[in-house]
Amino acid sequence: MGDTGNERNAGNERNAGNERTAGHPLVRLSETDSTNAHLRRLLEQEDLPPGGVVMADRQTAGRGRQGRGWVTVPGRSLAASVLLAPPPLPRPSRLTVLAAVAVCRALDHLGATGITIKWPNDLMRADRKIGGLLVERVQHGDGPPLYVLGIGLNLALQPGDLPPELANCAGDAGLQADGRLRERLLEALLPELDAALAELGCPGDEQRGAEYQRRSWLRGRQVELNVGGERLATRIEDVSPDGDLVLTDGRLLAGETVELAEVEGLPRAR
Repeated sequence: MGDTGNERNAGNERNAGNERTAGHPLVRLSETDSTNAHLRRLLEQEDLPPGGVVMADRQTAGRGRQGRGWVTVPGRSLAASVLLAPPPLPRPSRLTVLAAVAVCRALDHLGATGITIKWPNDLMRADRKIGGLLVERVQHGDGPPLYVLGIGLNLALQPGDLPPELANCAGDAGLQADGRLRERLLEALLPELDAALAELGCPGDEQRGAEYQRRSWLRGRQVELNVGGERLATRIEDVSPDGDLVLTDGRLLAGETVELAEVEGLPRAR
């Protein structure tokens, strides 16, 4: 978006980061293009430190992996981004593994049930997508890289909330809407993220990898993958704790080298 959009976004800030949630600076917006983009602008202006959170009621250009759009329902969906400064990661994809588990645990804390992870970064309830994560690496100054974690989650939808083209494939976490549902989720999520980064390489880190594997929605499903520019039809035997795909023929495909193109039997957006 151009300067006009940026000015509108700035005018919609309800605070200047003076509010805090779970010890993290929080910037609330009534509307923005995307919380990831808004957070990056604040970072460029030195207006948000690592650990800072941007949350918006509505996004006009919310997106997920590969540029796919994401619809935010004001008050009943969470659209937020967190600026993370992790210690050195064994692999960049590790952050997606840890963030997905943190979100699942936070949803469990609020009473959601049956939340699984559709490799690599989508959250599912039954066979409906309830949300997703987007991790973007940013270089700020001469220091180590920072990461922007974008989180989009449908928490408590009502009939008619979603556009018709998404009604057959999207869902929600099955929670009850109240005036602080999004805040309560952040209050549960941010300590989980803090602990995940603090425990990298420790037993807690291994447990999170095992949980990522255990919550895998993709296990046993017939899929089509994009691998090295070619389409591969196969069945997923498992997803590893590191976020790699294990195929029925025993091959292990590194998560960074493959894209999920299609899942047999899964409804798609119309």
